[in-house]
Amino acid sequence: MSSSTWRRAAFVASFGAILAAASPAAASADTHVICVGSTPGCVATLDAALVSAHDGDTLRLGPGSYAGGVTVSKSVHLVGAGEGRTVIRGGGPVITIAGTTPALDVSLSQLTVAGGVATGNGFDSRGGGIDIEPTTDGGVGASVTLTDVTVRNNRATATTVSDSPSGVLCPSGFCPFARARGGGIANSGELTVNRSTVRDNRVDGALSDANGGGIFSELGTLTVKSTVVTANHARPTAIGRFSEGGGIFVDSGNLTVQRSQVTMNRADLVTSWPVKAQGTLIDMNANSGGIHIGNGSTVIISDTVISHNAISAIDPLGEPLAFDAGMCACGESSVWMTNTVIEHNRVTADVATTQDVGASGSTLEFDGPAVVTHSRISNNTVSVHSRSGPASAIGALTILNFSDNPGRVFVSDSVIAGNTVRSSSANGTAEAVGAGVFNNGLLELDHVRVRGNTARAASPNGSSAQGGGIWNGVSISGPPVVLALRHTSITNNNLSVSPRGSRQGGGLYTTEPIVRDQSVITRNHPDNCAGCSLR
Repeated sequence: MSSSTWRRAAFVASFGAILAAASPAAASADTHVICVGSTPGCVATLDAALVSAHDGDTLRLGPGSYAGGVTVSKSVHLVGAGEGRTVIRGGGPVITIAGTTPALDVSLSQLTVAGGVATGNGFDSRGGGIDIEPTTDGGVGASVTLTDVTVRNNRATATTVSDSPSGVLCPSGFCPFARARGGGIANSGELTVNRSTVRDNRVDGALSDANGGGIFSELGTLTVKSTVVTANHARPTAIGRFSEGGGIFVDSGNLTVQRSQVTMNRADLVTSWPVKAQGTLIDMNANSGGIHIGNGSTVIISDTVISHNAISAIDPLGEPLAFDAGMCACGESSVWMTNTVIEHNRVTADVATTQDVGASGSTLEFDGPAVVTHSRISNNTVSVHSRSGPASAIGALTILNFSDNPGRVFVSDSVIAGNTVRSSSANGTAEAVGAGVFNNGLLELDHVRVRGNTARAASPNGSSAQGGGIWNGVSISGPPVVLALRHTSITNNNLSVSPRGSRQGGGLYTTEPIVRDQSVITRNHPDNCAGCSLR
């Protein structure tokens, strides 16, 4: 067995127990069936049926629309007549699954959850469609399974701001705080979403923090199988400092995504905060159009498409970051990804400057250990424009290291192709680096094709483009920084700059020695490698 095969096999084996643990316990056998609807002999309303139900009961909802704003406080099964025929509508949330002790076991199938608007206590809201609460002592809540369910057109928003100081300085004092989480679903339990659709949900309004337009998850696990998460949106319409996870936001707990699509989701930040308040930088960002993963999670993604998601940060006066249009595995989360396509995702930043915060960009980011096999990262775009200062942009696969014990990222039998990074400045310098790969950590590429990626920089005051295929060195993070190329090709990558700009490393730019084993760097423009002579 080759060393790369052994590494992959060992990594896959270590996830067996996690996959087993992520599956919710089977529901108890039905003890009673309650008919809900307008048919004679049925209970007329869902709320009344839930009051009369006992643990283990099945509530069969006939075709029609049912009033939401209901709470499930027993282990029951809600079964509709089909996603297009049975709709539970309205309320805020539409369905609350109570955080009882012991935790409930609940299932929903063959129905639609729509039209919920959650406002919470005014400044902290969650779960416009479905809210799975933590237990009363803050522990992991109910085991919930959704099968053939559509969760659509729900919102989590704010009606006021907190009276407590945020501790973050803004020009008029402490910045206001209000947050919304999970426009479609907020999960603090063990949630499985199977053969379902989560679409057109939003976290928006006068928010400082907008997290998880489609799904927000914490504490327990989130498992997404054969499901479409699409056209969800995180966007503060006022106050805004953070917009994160247009499709899925995992704050804590493990995530599994299998045979699914995460597409056309957005996280947008449009604001007018200045760069600094009372001499302190105002922290702002929009990240993770598709999936945001917090610190300490274990993540499995297989046979999945993450595409056409978008990030934007617009502030002509300030300095927000925009990064990771497809997915951010932030912190020290561990990721195993196979047979996955990450393509046509887009980052846009239009800001005063990137002077203090550094580069925007990236499509897929790993800050901890990861294995990626038989996958494609292609045709993603980054565009960063600065109005009054320097502009810096990075592109598609980004490896960062903020740990004293950094994890290694291993990519094999994959393609990184056709990605474009553009940087421009009206009055400062412009820099575009690492259009295919930007490595500030420990990275090994084995049987990977890095081809046809482009970095472009334009400014009347000086421009620089480096590493059309790969940029390797210490920049945003690191050291240590190690790049190993095994049976890998870096071809037909390109750098372009405005007149009198500088271009280095059309294929590879490195400031650190690299390991190169039976790998080819050729047909790149204007050159193949800058720094490859380092030993």
